[in-house]
Amino acid sequence: MRCMPWRKSSSARMRRIGRAAALAVAFAALVPGAVLAASFYKWVDKDGTVHYGDAPPKGFTGEVTRVEVDPQAHTMPPVPTPASPGAAPASRELTPAAPDLLEQRRETRARLEANLAGARQRLDVAKKALAEMGDPQDDEWQTTIGGPPGPGPQAPRSNCHKAADGRVICPGRVPSEAYYSRVQRLEDDVKRAEADVEDAERAYRRGVD
Repeated sequence: MRCMPWRKSSSARMRRIGRAAALAVAFAALVPGAVLAASFYKWVDKDGTVHYGDAPPKGFTGEVTRVEVDPQAHTMPPVPTPASPGAAPASRELTPAAPDLLEQRRETRARLEANLAGARQRLDVAKKALAEMGDPQDDEWQTTIGGPPGPGPQAPRSNCHKAADGRVICPGRVPSEAYYSRVQRLEDDVKRAEADVEDAERAYRRGVD
């Protein structure tokens, strides 16, 4: 095999050295973590001609420079994978899921049923209080003075007496204004409870329709 003189500058040799360095860089890029290094030598002869070689020239007494090529310095950075058009950015917080509409309807129905049941219970209590009010209490009586009993056979009243002017006065005991005020208050409670029941029924129908 015939070797070209070291002192002769050759473009073909330069191309071979360049290809060797490029192959080293490409292999380092394909093999992660690989530790590779490409090197060649450069020197200038006495005529000022620059030479390159993959080994130092034999018998050359001038200065020879070793050139190191670091493949890692020429590795291409990874290309980021483009996100799909419909994908959300990774840093964006996820939107909370919409509440279950069926669960909302169940909660609304239960709340309206409870309101209606409470209104009906208050109505029952008000009606019961009115029905069981009974006779006037001791402080709900008042005494009135009236005339003698009317015509017809009647038993004489022991509390009747004859006044100085000849009139017969018979005191009587009748319910006072306090008694009738209590009756009116209980009747008003029943009316308010009935109105509350009607409102609760309408709200229930609207909520479940």
